[in-house]
Amino acid sequence: MPYRATQVSQNPLDYFMHHNETESHFHISDVVLRVNRSKKEIFAHLIRMASNSQWSHSALVSNINNPSMGLENTFLVEAKTKGVIMSSWRNEVLPYKEFTVGIKRPRLDWYQENPTEAAKRDKDDPEDRHGIDYLRHVREIALDQIHGLYDHKVVWELASLYVERVARRHLSKVPQIAEAADKLAELFKRWDAKQEPNAHVMRFICSGLLQYSFFAALRFRLLQDLKHPAHRESALHNLRNMHSILYREDPDGVMEQYIQRILSGEQDLAAPVPDDLQDLLKTALPADFNNSSNLEWRYIVLNGNVWQIDEAPAGYVGQSEDEQAVLAMLHPEHSPVDEDKPQKEAKTRQAISQ
Repeated sequence: MPYRATQVSQNPLDYFMHHNETESHFHISDVVLRVNRSKKEIFAHLIRMASNSQWSHSALVSNINNPSMGLENTFLVEAKTKGVIMSSWRNEVLPYKEFTVGIKRPRLDWYQENPTEAAKRDKDDPEDRHGIDYLRHVREIALDQIHGLYDHKVVWELASLYVERVARRHLSKVPQIAEAADKLAELFKRWDAKQEPNAHVMRFICSGLLQYSFFAALRFRLLQDLKHPAHRESALHNLRNMHSILYREDPDGVMEQYIQRILSGEQDLAAPVPDDLQDLLKTALPADFNNSSNLEWRYIVLNGNVWQIDEAPAGYVGQSEDEQAVLAMLHPEHSPVDEDKPQKEAKTRQAISQ
């Protein structure tokens, strides 16, 4: 999809803190991507190396400032090396030369509000928009993990899984490489479980926290809505579209198979989430959010300048070197997905719709 970038501010702190009665530049549960160029941040470099990506971190917009209520700051929830924490927007962009930030927004055109959600919408609330109850639920799920641990060993698991993905796509004539990477990933998982046999908290890297929160919030809402006859129609609609909150590649169709098993009655939605789906969610990468068409680009903050991102006609080319540099950041990064994935997904979705 072609985009255009328009410079709208030279002060990302003031621009995103600006709040009026009709609109905020941030929305609840916006996804914030970040490039950290600090040579001291070894872990950020490991994430980028493991995922072959420019992006090393992701966070979720949690609370938006509202001066009329005396709230002057905007906070994000994120998984960092010290655990899952709340962080100020200021910490995401300063110093400007060290951080580049991208902001993407979940596409919710697929989401059907239940009658209760629709009835309590407040047209006078600038934060209130389609799907706001779900987006607030996503935020609450992320906050609920505030005492969770940042999973350091997942970085190494990601590296081995990444090698496995590349091997399956590009090295099909040497299957031993993919098999070795697969075994390495399993070794790290067993080591992790052995080290913390009594741990009951979900542990994440930054992007895994976000991906899990979008999934868990929708699953919990479906569980409640399916109990109410008046909400059942919207619940089934959202269940059939559950793949829309998966922001990473799924070459094996794990999410689609999960949806189909629930719809067919083969699996209970209330049952524990299968391990393969848990792994799919936990190993989401910042690069996956960059690539996902289920999230729409809204802003890039580069060298302290704020660029608004909008869709453009086919063939659009940036009008300046600066705009071209911004647009280059929006390109899908190397993603070792199954080349037959679109055809496989189309067949699975057709089966689900029937």
